Amino acid sequence: MPTIMPPGGDVDWRKDEGVLGVIGVAPWATIEFLRAFYALIPASKDWHYPRVVTDTNTKLPSRGRHFQLGERDPSPFIAETIEELTTLGATVIVLPCNTAHLLYDRWASGSSVPIPHIVGETVALAAQNGARIVTAFSSASLASFDLYGSFIEKSDMRCHRLGADDQALISAMLEEVKIHSQVGPINLERLDLLCERLHSFEVDTVLLGCTELSCIAPRLRAAGFNVFDSNQALAERALALVTGITTDA
Repeated sequence: MPTIMPPGGDVDWRKDEGVLGVIGVAPWATIEFLRAFYALIPASKDWHYPRVVTDTNTKLPSRGRHFQLGERDPSPFIAETIEELTTLGATVIVLPCNTAHLLYDRWASGSSVPIPHIVGETVALAAQNGARIVTAFSSASLASFDLYGSFIEKSDMRCHRLGADDQALISAMLEEVKIHSQVGPINLERLDLLCERLHSFEVDTVLLGCTELSCIAPRLRAAGFNVFDSNQALAERALALVTGITTDA
């Protein structure tokens, strides 16, 4: 891939601007991440956006099937992708998949470039904005390991953990997004009932701990929750690392 320095004049950008590498494991989640990332940038010309190298590789072994069925560990393949993106010029790399971060130490530890931790970034953003009682909507695998719960409680917030029926609803929504890129109306009715239950437990904040759930954020906000999307949190951190631009919390 070519290295192109700014010529100056009207067509210009910072000489020290980094390059973002994106490991895409799910198409819609990757698209939503890129949408969130580009939306943060105050650009009026194409060259105002930083360079992004994206490898959307749907053939990477399933993270859920690895944990639930004992199938192949995706970590070696993710680590290989990190090396390839670094060779192509990436100075920061992100993986917009929460479940994969259960294996973070296996694929990120040897990287020569920064790799933000999506769960840590999402929980930190909620804490910075005054969240008190927090629940996370995530995959069944992530919920079973309680990764969000441990991060939440380390950040001095209370965590309300979903029961089995409510987790089944979230899992069904994830499957609908994978197939249709959106959540169906029946599940939205059930989501409204879940919101009522969460209010009864005094939950004030919902973390979208799966990068395929961005589509339900408006409904959750309309129900009165503060909502922090893991895609958005990861995009904000990536932008800060690549360009030095920080956004208001």
